[in-house]
Amino acid sequence: MSDLINDPLHLSDAPAMGSREDRRQVIERLVHAMMQMVTAFESHGDAQHLIPIVQLIAVIEEMAGRIADADDATFSAIVEETASLLRTLEQRRQEMAIFTVH
Repeated sequence: MSDLINDPLHLSDAPAMGSREDRRQVIERLVHAMMQMVTAFESHGDAQHLIPIVQLIAVIEEMAGRIADADDATFSAIVEETASLLRTLEQRRQEMAIFTVH
């Protein structure tokens, strides 16, 4: 997941990203990473603020084919914004971990 968060444009700009299937795989990896984050937050009982994220995941999954077919600039922007959301969620998860009793 760290490659998705730290270097999403590398994924979206790679020469092999020209094919629809490769782009679709990137979208699927991003959706999977977001679902992992949602699961991590749910386990901490912090599910209320996750509703918009779950809705966003559903939209991205539903539109995966259209996103994969998008022009390069649009595809890169969607990947970057999704990675930005993942970075924010990861930071929040790390902040919350400080208060978690093991």
